[in-house]
Amino acid sequence: MKVVVSDSSPLNYLALLSDFDLLRQTYGTVVIPPAVYREVVERGAGYPVRDAVLAALGEWVILAQAPDPAKVQPLLRDHRLDLGEGEAIVVAEALGGAPLLMDERQGVSCARSRGMTVIRTPMIYAQAKILGLIGSVRDKLDALRLRGFRLADRHYEQILREVGELTMPE
Repeated sequence: MKVVVSDSSPLNYLALLSDFDLLRQTYGTVVIPPAVYREVVERGAGYPVRDAVLAALGEWVILAQAPDPAKVQPLLRDHRLDLGEGEAIVVAEALGGAPLLMDERQGVSCARSRGMTVIRTPMIYAQAKILGLIGSVRDKLDALRLRGFRLADRHYEQILREVGELTMPE
């Protein structure tokens, strides 16, 4: 079974689009650090993500502390990350470089500079299509954009090309 570590944004968007279980189907186990738990559960009252995380917690969503909290502070200070992003990076590194689900530009840049594999929310949908779990990535990307997800047109088109939903003009 695969393991990924997640920041709050992918959890929020997948729950918002009623696709939270795609995380289990695609990745198996999703590990979240305490700061992400606080963001999506304790501060998530009234949002679909709260109930989704609580329903999966202890089954395929696992709460994990950063083994060395001292490693989190330099990420917050030097890279201007929030606590959830910093803890997620440290937890993913502690798990042998587990892939990281994250969307925020600063966090993605920091994680990639450390050699980590980062999977943004649109690529979760691309992977789900490759696995036959969804029919259309375009519909999901359009829904994300309608809900405020920032996705440049060139990235939108690149993802659709990769999953065969956009062909090159002849």
